[in-house]
Amino acid sequence: MHHNRNRTHFFLFNYLILILFIVACSTKESKEVVTDNAYALAYSLPDAGSWDPSWSKINEVNVHILADPDNLHPTNGSSQIRDEVLHYLHCALINTDLSNGNMRPGICESMPVFSNNNQSLTFKIRKGITWDDGLQVTANDIAFTIKASKCNLTNNVSNKFFFENVKDFIADSLNNLQFTIVFKSASEYNLPMWCDYPILQEKKYDYNNALQAVTFNQLNDSSFVQEKNKSLMQWANIFNSDAMGDNAEIISGLGPYQLQKWERGQYISIIKKQNHWSSLLNDTLQIAYPEKITFRIAQDPAAQKTSFLSQLFDASGAFPTRLLFELQQDKVFNKNYHSRFIDTYGYTYIAMNMRPDGIKQNLILNDINVRRALAYSSQIDNMIKVVNKGINKRVASPVAPLKKECNQDLKLIPFDLKKANDLLDKSGWKDSDIDGVRDKIISNKKVSLELELIYFNTIPDWKDMAVIIAEGMKQAGILIKPVACDYPTWMEKVSTHNYDLAMGSWNTSSFPEDYSQLWSTASYIGNGSNYTGFGSAASDSLINAIAKETNATRKIQLEQEMQKLIYDEQPYIFLYGLVRRCVVHKRFDNATFYAERPGILYSPLQLSPLCKKSSVSN
Repeated sequence: MHHNRNRTHFFLFNYLILILFIVACSTKESKEVVTDNAYALAYSLPDAGSWDPSWSKINEVNVHILADPDNLHPTNGSSQIRDEVLHYLHCALINTDLSNGNMRPGICESMPVFSNNNQSLTFKIRKGITWDDGLQVTANDIAFTIKASKCNLTNNVSNKFFFENVKDFIADSLNNLQFTIVFKSASEYNLPMWCDYPILQEKKYDYNNALQAVTFNQLNDSSFVQEKNKSLMQWANIFNSDAMGDNAEIISGLGPYQLQKWERGQYISIIKKQNHWSSLLNDTLQIAYPEKITFRIAQDPAAQKTSFLSQLFDASGAFPTRLLFELQQDKVFNKNYHSRFIDTYGYTYIAMNMRPDGIKQNLILNDINVRRALAYSSQIDNMIKVVNKGINKRVASPVAPLKKECNQDLKLIPFDLKKANDLLDKSGWKDSDIDGVRDKIISNKKVSLELELIYFNTIPDWKDMAVIIAEGMKQAGILIKPVACDYPTWMEKVSTHNYDLAMGSWNTSSFPEDYSQLWSTASYIGNGSNYTGFGSAASDSLINAIAKETNATRKIQLEQEMQKLIYDEQPYIFLYGLVRRCVVHKRFDNATFYAERPGILYSPLQLSPLCKKSSVSN
């Protein structure tokens, strides 16, 4: 399972650079929106030219997914499938325009206006944007959403960083649809942090007006002990509860769909709301066409193949690469489905615990020579060839080659056993007992060079990847023990730093890199997404400088310096850039594949009108 590098859902986006993107159209059969470096952002698929009698006429979309989300909580969570489902349940102030990579107004009349040296943003909500109870969305709802996300008691570690910079909220005294958000400091994240972030209804979520009674001054005051505020604690206990993330009767948002049922391990179904505000306002960007969308879990590749050949699924963005490659050779599959591999901004990695405690984890990976030796003994090229059919491209840093700020001077680390062996020899790792595994005396104790590699059990290919990685390292005298984990177990291990090696992936986007989330020392100490323990006062200072820099040229220089620092310290073994494996049934018109996540939008899919001309019913 991939999880999100949480720019909330979260796409922090360098729209100033992406203005340079150009649009190019191909033949009538396909239209592509491409960047100036020839990476396509969107692929508009042709509508069906004829109707096949085997196609279903039911206006519902069955989506293949690999696993349950961690939850469906509006603020607390990090899994990719959670964000995908939330897209249909909630609405945001501004949205990502997946077709061109820019931002566009969401529930606002227009894009917000910066003032006060870029430390204030003024928004105006459109009239007619209403909650399920018919009440208009107002500034009060936005203020509550910010407070709930900013509150220390809220379990939203993956996005709280952005809200810490919010200083104040000023509602317009004459117009409850207009408001200004004031920030502590200017930052490139102050605008894109709102992109695709769920807005919550104060009336529904602020039990007993607990947050309404708390001021922004108090939330910003370190002396205000939130844990001692009884009503705030009561609110937080309810807001953080499991029911807020899985109970269909409680989960509520501005989106065109509502949660119908979540049967864990099987499916999540969402149904179209009747008389949703988007249809009343004729909002073409929010109007939903399918009556129901069901996200169904299928992990076994054989079952996935059978389901698609039998047309039990309508779409997927979670195919194993090898399976889609195989299905694309099948005439029946190609007759029924559009499919494509698309380069994205995400990447796969092996995180290394740079700060082992010497108790649960031996003092091994705190040595840069060992970390670098592991990189040199990783058969990444062979792994890509065997597992991913050579489709994925290797990466050398956390910034995708699609981005102009990517440091292209960083060279891919090759599979080089001599260099790996030299580095291990240099650090005193020898095979003293001739058992094929290196060892060393550490704190008067003989320690074998054995490491556990955890990976998600929901992705069949990852077991093969772990085995190939282990085979390469074995040749350098390193014993790797692959261990499959479900998502909660994997997350618990990495967030508490109770692991040696962890294979994972970050689904990033074309928004500006948020280096603090993965690489700041605060994110390590606070059990955030810095799983490795990377960082120092110097790197933290560089991260802060990047966030505040407004000169585009200087900013890129700082980012490339940061990438070089990460490269030299080797907290990750960078594996390959992610490709999106997009599939959608041809019975639906108006389909598009996107480089940006989630890759496919299901609400715009329209059942082909050709079905009405067919005499065969399904």
